[in-house]
Amino acid sequence: MKNNIRFDLSDYLIHFYRDVNLDSGSHILLPEHCGFNCNHHNTLIDARYLLRLALRNNKLLASWSYRNNIRTIYGCSPAICYTDMPISAYLESGFNRMNNRENIGLYALVFPKDKMFQVGARPVIYALDSDNSICFDSDIGDERIINADVLPLIEQYRYVTYVPNRIDWTHEREWRWPYRGDTEYLDKMIKEFGIIDDISNIPGLDFSKVDVGGAGVIVPYTNDVAIISHDILTLIDRGVIHKDFSKFIIAIENISSFSQILEPLELSNHINNCAFDFDGYFNFSSDEVHLHVKPLLDYVDELYKDKDFLSSSYPYEYGNSWIWVQDNQSVFVRVLLQSGIISVNKEGRYLIDIKLNEKNWPLRKKEDFANHVAEWIKNRFGLLATSFSVAGSHDFDELPYYVDSLDEEHPFYNETISVDW
Repeated sequence: MKNNIRFDLSDYLIHFYRDVNLDSGSHILLPEHCGFNCNHHNTLIDARYLLRLALRNNKLLASWSYRNNIRTIYGCSPAICYTDMPISAYLESGFNRMNNRENIGLYALVFPKDKMFQVGARPVIYALDSDNSICFDSDIGDERIINADVLPLIEQYRYVTYVPNRIDWTHEREWRWPYRGDTEYLDKMIKEFGIIDDISNIPGLDFSKVDVGGAGVIVPYTNDVAIISHDILTLIDRGVIHKDFSKFIIAIENISSFSQILEPLELSNHINNCAFDFDGYFNFSSDEVHLHVKPLLDYVDELYKDKDFLSSSYPYEYGNSWIWVQDNQSVFVRVLLQSGIISVNKEGRYLIDIKLNEKNWPLRKKEDFANHVAEWIKNRFGLLATSFSVAGSHDFDELPYYVDSLDEEHPFYNETISVDW
């Protein structure tokens, strides 16, 4: 291992995202529904949208990596592709290739190589002894199956064609992770409709089921850091991933020169400087809890005691209402979350439970009460807040729900840059 500390080697695997045109032959399987807070408005899908989509759904999506409408992944296992280029080389190569209008992007997820190896990722196989005599089974749709006498089926996802001076992808230093689960539903949907219905039905590497702790994120701009940390923190607060999942967020525009992070020690120091301390969002003192929780609970209790408040008649409608506070990094939200007063639903809304479910009130009255408390929170703590109501249920993950509109630029939403109207 002593010879592995070199500038041309890396302890990480990088999965990068590029802008995609869904109408091109190099398409991806992007579902119609990716969640109500993830909205692709165009066939041009930008890299940041795709990275955030992966984080929000806590998985990397496996695919056949179509190019010119042809699968580039052989065998029966869709896969996820990575590069083990050092981070500095990836960034330099990325800028050069983007200037040449090649398919690469500068939004990326970075994983410890040893962790990825443990969950099944392997380096690809560039060429075989019998490359010139490879034959394919052409009677099974668009699958590309190499004769098993040449390469076992279980290893075929790793094969990459290599012909010196003609077909050469060795510069990508590629690794792949194969999805070994059932793809019958996926294959059926694609065959019948050409698209998958929901992102939950696309195979992939689920962060919540494997240990890939110590991961990182690369983004082009400093402004991206707050947005990405919002998404990661939401997953932590939902209990989907551990707070040690992500170690750092690197903003490229803060790097004066790629040579600045060329040597392993220099890169390690830069990663430490870019460490995002999620521990700072937890373990508040009892004094901080008291400072934020007591005023809220006292105010709500006083309103409940005021018999003349909301004395108007309401048509009866069953359901419940909560207060949605929209800054998941504020001290107020962190303290209430620690105290169990806030819970996070599956869409990532931070909802204050003021026990309206215990009131035999019509839903509209609960909603008005929640909106009134939300207005007090805005005035007292300077935070965006509104009511969030669900009709016919006391479960905040159920449909239909009702909520005031929120600025689409808010980190809660993941929106594509391109809009088709």
